[in-house]
Amino acid sequence: MQTIQVNKPYQLPPLADQAAQAMQEIMNGLAKPVASLGRLEELAVRLARIEATTKLRLQHKTLLVFAADHGVTVEHVSATPKKVTIVQAGNMLAGHTAVAALAQAAHCHVQVIDIGIDSAHTFPGLIDAKIAYGTHNIALGPAMTRAQALQAIKIGYATAVAAINAGSDILAVGELGVGNTTTAAAVAAACLQCPATEVVGRGSNIADAKFKHKIAIVQQSLKINQPDTDDAIDILAKVGGFEFGGKVGAMLAAAEHQTPLILDGFISYAAALLAQKIAPTITDYLVPSHVSHEQGSKRALQQLRLQPYFDLNLCVGEGTGAVMLMPWLDELNAILTQMNTLADMDIIYKH
Repeated sequence: MQTIQVNKPYQLPPLADQAAQAMQEIMNGLAKPVASLGRLEELAVRLARIEATTKLRLQHKTLLVFAADHGVTVEHVSATPKKVTIVQAGNMLAGHTAVAALAQAAHCHVQVIDIGIDSAHTFPGLIDAKIAYGTHNIALGPAMTRAQALQAIKIGYATAVAAINAGSDILAVGELGVGNTTTAAAVAAACLQCPATEVVGRGSNIADAKFKHKIAIVQQSLKINQPDTDDAIDILAKVGGFEFGGKVGAMLAAAEHQTPLILDGFISYAAALLAQKIAPTITDYLVPSHVSHEQGSKRALQQLRLQPYFDLNLCVGEGTGAVMLMPWLDELNAILTQMNTLADMDIIYKH
């Protein structure tokens, strides 16, 4: 992993434009009207550009779920108690959460990484990478130290590299952590330099009064911490969360290893805003899945210049949207390996 420095772009490998062009020609040569498969064809070209081949590697899929707690939950910004984070980590490993069920259907391996859960409890299969027992309350001061922010990125990077080395063709990122939509809004507001009102959403379906309070807490956190909007590490340290750093590291690792990484919803997009400040071209290596129900998603996506592939009004988190895109990859593989080409049809017509 390269050293991350302020105001010095992180260098990523060049995208394979030649492979992308070749994939477009392959799609145009299939026995169908040109462009008739719409954005599925666009996805094929995007994947070819990242993987640098038209022989797409799509079979082995891994979802990396970074789990961490947030000190800001003491400000009553969520309708969900903090203890749910560790409970859901166990449920996910047992295959009983929304994303775990969807991952089984999509033949996707799920890894749950404890990067900062506020609990000493553990479960079989839970990867221990705990930096601390949750972050500090961003409404009163920095979430973590700068050293911890860098550590979170390094953990995410190492986790992604390990998955790639183990044979993963496709990565996706998800998260567990009560209070993380508040943190995501603070990160997004700092990255975008916009008012909190433009990015704060209702998270766990909070009522109007709590929603107004949540906006005020995000505004307070930004005022007290004064994150440097040009420094992703400073933003992460002052108003972020450990799982955000984990996701940033995973994105950098995937791009370096020419492995497509599927983003989920608002939490992923907020993390991608941080990654973009570190490596400005990072979004070319990422695959957006869906338009999250969270208000800040559309604002973040505009900055990232990413157009998600579907909108089901999702807001469950965990990586559900990312996993729901994975059957598209299987369908794309079937199209590329089983469809006749126009050249095939010409031979058939001649006979």
